[in-house]
Amino acid sequence: IIEIACGIDFSLALDDSRNVYSWGRGKDGRLGNESDHNQCTPLPIPRLMSERIIHIACGASHALCVSSSGKVFSWGASSFGRLGRKVANAKAAGVPTEVALDDKISLIAAGSVTSFAYSATSATLWGWGSNQKGQLGIAGLVDYNVPQKITSMQGKVIEEIVASGTNTLIRTARPAGVYSLSSTYIDAFGHRQTKPQLTDWSKQPNRLPVDSVVQIACSPRSFMALTRAGKVWGWGDNTYGQLGCSSSGPVDLPMPLRCIEEKKVYRVACSRDDTIAVLGVIRNALGELYKPLIGQQTLADVMFCFAEGQHAQAVLYGHKIIVALRCASFARAYFKDYASGHLSPTDNVIGERHEQQEKIIDKVEIAGEDKEVTCRVLHGFMTYLYTDSLDIGSLDTAELAALKGLASRYNLPRLALMADRQTVVFSPSTFTTDLAKGVNNPLYSDVCFIIPAASPVLDTEEQLEKETEKEMEKEAAAAEGVARVFASKAILATRSAYFAALFLGAGKGMRKSVEPEGTIRFDEEGIDCATLCIFLEFIYTGKLVGEDEETEGDSSFTPDAAISLLSVANLYHIEALRDKCESTVQKAVDVESAAFVWASAKMAGATRLENFCLDYIATYWPDICKSEAFCMLPETDQHYLASLCTPEPIKKV
Repeated sequence: IIEIACGIDFSLALDDSRNVYSWGRGKDGRLGNESDHNQCTPLPIPRLMSERIIHIACGASHALCVSSSGKVFSWGASSFGRLGRKVANAKAAGVPTEVALDDKISLIAAGSVTSFAYSATSATLWGWGSNQKGQLGIAGLVDYNVPQKITSMQGKVIEEIVASGTNTLIRTARPAGVYSLSSTYIDAFGHRQTKPQLTDWSKQPNRLPVDSVVQIACSPRSFMALTRAGKVWGWGDNTYGQLGCSSSGPVDLPMPLRCIEEKKVYRVACSRDDTIAVLGVIRNALGELYKPLIGQQTLADVMFCFAEGQHAQAVLYGHKIIVALRCASFARAYFKDYASGHLSPTDNVIGERHEQQEKIIDKVEIAGEDKEVTCRVLHGFMTYLYTDSLDIGSLDTAELAALKGLASRYNLPRLALMADRQTVVFSPSTFTTDLAKGVNNPLYSDVCFIIPAASPVLDTEEQLEKETEKEMEKEAAAAEGVARVFASKAILATRSAYFAALFLGAGKGMRKSVEPEGTIRFDEEGIDCATLCIFLEFIYTGKLVGEDEETEGDSSFTPDAAISLLSVANLYHIEALRDKCESTVQKAVDVESAAFVWASAKMAGATRLENFCLDYIATYWPDICKSEAFCMLPETDQHYLASLCTPEPIKKV
């Protein structure tokens, strides 16, 4: 799940396959499933399954979403014009329908009875719904059921919009600023107002440091702004102490929340009468999966040694591939074979090398400038490399200072900022891109997938042209195993229970499939080197090629690639990958491809996709039975599909 949104008694969730799920109260069609029935289980919204949704938003009883192509869809309660379109009846309101906007939208927000859409292309902010208290920031205290341009924000580069009740708060990047669209029923915007207007908080007394604001929040009564240094500013109603100050009256101008002044805040949220601040480090979800590898001897290939105390020597196990991918300068300093690209013993090896679970471990002493680094400090360093986060509470002030020096020495500015504890916004993470570089990289890889090439088929004349039988044998040998894909046992075993059993012997008989040389022979039909690399990239990074792209047509993960990956995902029991592949293919199914996709899904064991195709084929049977893909199916499959496409309900797998 990559985004969630909540309204009154209902919720939405967006997953990384860009499907929207809804659950909760169904009144007014707010679940988008053409029904008013309540729903306790999150289910995909059928109307949106053919769209690549990138953002979702909820009002009190209506919802919005925007697709990668810039289209906005609305559904739910239609009163006050909040859907931005004419609604024929209550049933039509509950169907996600495109809002007519002559613009490509990239950002949306929803208040209780308002809706907003921003186009980065034209730098235009649109609003619709209730403006009875000026919350749209446009003239006329009336309702608008079609999108209206908010001219006061024209040309500004907007990064964030939040709306709640009759309040709206906007954060811009160029020019840097924080703006509120005024309400007239409560003096909760820094000064008392009598008419709708736009308030620029950079120009108010005791002004908010808008240049450093990185996140905003608002409720029907109050406003919050979070700065880069982790400080929270608030203003508005303080009847119940929601601004964290002793006064119970309204606070006219933004002021720092003194009650958490000594804390570093990473996220702030507020409701009508409460404020919540998140303290601590935001974890990288993928990094948490690699956390068990830190300091573990299993499948390690390096052992760092520290002279801590007169009678004992501390050690910390590691994995060269992760260290090298995440911090090249550290690997260059301690793994001399890294610079050369050869898997030879390091120059730092002390004593003799020994074997642990069929893995040779290099013994390396931390020395030179790093001789003052303790095992605990290096453990913090490795925690960052493996997880992209840092457990600050596990280190004291002196250890954090040493860690900051280590990070600066080896060119890790993001870690240095984390250890410094003086900022909340770090440099962009390179975690997934770093790990992706390890796919099919022989350096420090210890397992190799071999994809046999088909033996050449020679006719009689070609065979006679061969000079000798030995030459033919050499050609066949060269063809076999020509495709090789390199990987890391540690990463594969950490990310997949199948590979953990394969390499660690947890599955009976599974280790026998790994050849002594550390190779895995891959005989799946139709799988080439490129497809296997996409599979490994998902294992390493949790993402597919081009998955982060938010514009249609830019993703290199095509439906054809997804079909090829289905069998690999099924073979190695990677359910998350199988689900992504099924969702990608499902959105591309049409009359011409349905029969082929059905056959591929059946062969790959993709039950959900197979059932979807069966339903699709039954619906469009008159056209599909004439398609080229259907005609190429074996006769048994043709007869099977024909038998299903009858008035009786279609059978499920």
